[in-house]
Amino acid sequence: MKKIREATKEEMIEIYKMGYDVWGDNLPYEEYITMCRASKKYKKGKWYVLEATDTKQLLSSLIVYELNLSNDQNVKGIGSIATPLYLRKKGYASLLVKETINKLEQEEKCNNFFLYSDIGIEFYKELGFIVLPNEFQKYKDSVCMYYSKENDIDSIVLDIPDYF
Repeated sequence: MKKIREATKEEMIEIYKMGYDVWGDNLPYEEYITMCRASKKYKKGKWYVLEATDTKQLLSSLIVYELNLSNDQNVKGIGSIATPLYLRKKGYASLLVKETINKLEQEEKCNNFFLYSDIGIEFYKELGFIVLPNEFQKYKDSVCMYYSKENDIDSIVLDIPDYF
């Protein structure tokens, strides 16, 4: 069995390590971990993990940000979705994203989610995210995507967040 839960402080190095091959920018491993630990951005969010309950192994991780946009709606940003290289393509990141959204919808009544995709849009489209129209895109290399159970692009009356 697998469960979604908030990450502990003791697990953060293991979580940072999951994204080293993608976000390490050829830095030496120790330097990359030091950079992650010092990141103000990473400290602003809440980290979640997908854990194998029998072995306690961390299978995937992500961070959720509170987005303080100009209106009073509850909006979250999802980022830094990562799975250890040897566990990729097994559905762990998909399960973590879906279950984290479900958890936040139920517990925090949040039904508006943004993310910026650096890996291409197909993965997130399969999870129900939609690409915002070009006039709302702010970056060349990252595509802003939106998820809501209503999933109606015309009903989005939210400010589009900057990369988070």
